[in-house]
Amino acid sequence: MTPQEFDALVSASSGFYTQNQMVQSGVNSQMTQQALQNIQAMQTPVAVGNVPQAASSPIFDRLEQERKAAEAQFFVLLNGAQKGPLTLEQLKGLAIADVIDENTQVWKQGTTEWVSLKNCLANL
Repeated sequence: MTPQEFDALVSASSGFYTQNQMVQSGVNSQMTQQALQNIQAMQTPVAVGNVPQAASSPIFDRLEQERKAAEAQFFVLLNGAQKGPLTLEQLKGLAIADVIDENTQVWKQGTTEWVSLKNCLANL
């Protein structure tokens, strides 16, 4: 079955447009323009000084904690040897590549002892 035959079958049996038919009819363009207009209508400028400190502080505190975690220096024990310093992103890459797992011993800058990767990440 060709893509055109499939499109014809879908539209004949369901009454729905296929993607190709939508593009050809211009429906996609109309929907995109309407979505952009809706987004623009929802955008309201907010003056910087109007956000109460109490409301913004938890958000900025969390962002600051995430930034510090991303910049933190980590060391891991691999085959009895210490490797590092590593960033959180590098740790993630090693975990994805199955070089380290949740039981790998990790030391983070500012701590006093080695802990499992699982416990280290739980304390971030």
